Amino acid sequence: MSLNHKRRIFRPNAGVHAAPGRGMPSGGVLLAACGGAATLLAVASLFVRSSDAPARAPASVHVTADSDRLAVLDGDTLRVGDQIVRLAGIVAPSRGSVCRGAGQTTVDCGSAAANALAALVRGNAVDCTISDHDARGRPVGLCLADGKMLNAALVRAGWARAEAADLRDAEASARAAGVGIWRMGS
Repeated sequence: MSLNHKRRIFRPNAGVHAAPGRGMPSGGVLLAACGGAATLLAVASLFVRSSDAPARAPASVHVTADSDRLAVLDGDTLRVGDQIVRLAGIVAPSRGSVCRGAGQTTVDCGSAAANALAALVRGNAVDCTISDHDARGRPVGLCLADGKMLNAALVRAGWARAEAADLRDAEASARAAGVGIWRMGS
């Protein structure tokens, strides 16, 4: 053998051609890959999708608390025992909302609305029927104290605007009488 002859260790097989589909994984491998991808998508959707499960209480639940377990958070929100409840069908001004009175005096209408709600619940137990949840997931309901529906009482006193159709007449009466926020020129 000559030393100038190059030796080939790997020789291409001239008679063998690559099979069609060679380089493609088998059906089992493809099925496993698709199943894994589907599982990852399902798990990812659990983390990406918003969930309101912890914030949602069952509909038509009664929440009751004695006066020593009540707190007024603002003009349309109470803490009844351990539960925060928004009063259904009304919108009270938030704390810090300024209303202008006669002579350009300014009044914090939100604090005044909260004080009006506090006067309605003072010394009374409150019973709320939760029927829905707001955009923040807080329970929304109709609440009674001393035989008075708090939602309607605040609208009649002029310390809240009516969202519910059945409270619009009470709001119109409060506006006409110029009471609460309507006296303040809000």
